[in-house]
Amino acid sequence: MHITFAAASVAVLASMLPSSFSMLSAVQDGAKSSAPSAPAVKAPASAEPPSPKASPLDRFKGLKGTWDADIDGDGAPDGTVEYRVIGAGSAVAETLFAGTEHEMVTVYHMNGADLMCTHYCAAGNQPRLKATRIEKDSVAFAMIDITNLTDPKGMHMNAAVFTFNADGTVRSVWQSVADGKPGHTADFRLTRRKSVPGT
Repeated sequence: MHITFAAASVAVLASMLPSSFSMLSAVQDGAKSSAPSAPAVKAPASAEPPSPKASPLDRFKGLKGTWDADIDGDGAPDGTVEYRVIGAGSAVAETLFAGTEHEMVTVYHMNGADLMCTHYCAAGNQPRLKATRIEKDSVAFAMIDITNLTDPKGMHMNAAVFTFNADGTVRSVWQSVADGKPGHTADFRLTRRKSVPGT
């Protein structure tokens, strides 16, 4: 008798389950349909790509052309300095006293994030310098090493400072060292040579 009653109870519960699940499903569907839809989230507007940072070399590229150099400070040109952009824009060549026995070349270029230059001196050595200070209107270089210095006490260029003036002129001051002491200072006051029509 107890077995028959238990079996009957199971049968009743089994017959109720499908309808219960149907009711639960209907309640869930109703909840989904009645729930307010979440506001659409707009993707943030893509930021404008940052403008490429100006390279310290660009200032020297801007010197391209021929300049008159006042060396003794009397206001009259004593020679010329020429700047050329070379190496597919990767370097700037500065030529002092072109065509004379004292002709010298300095090549400015980047080495990673560092602005550097190699000075091919009339003294026969080649100091390499790195920019140690870059400001709005000036660049200072200091020597990091040198090649072909046959005499350790021999004269060689050890530092340079470029000043870019508001009137467009440039001052380039080079300091030499001999026997570990400051030697000759070469002071170039540069004025861009105006092009002559028809030349």
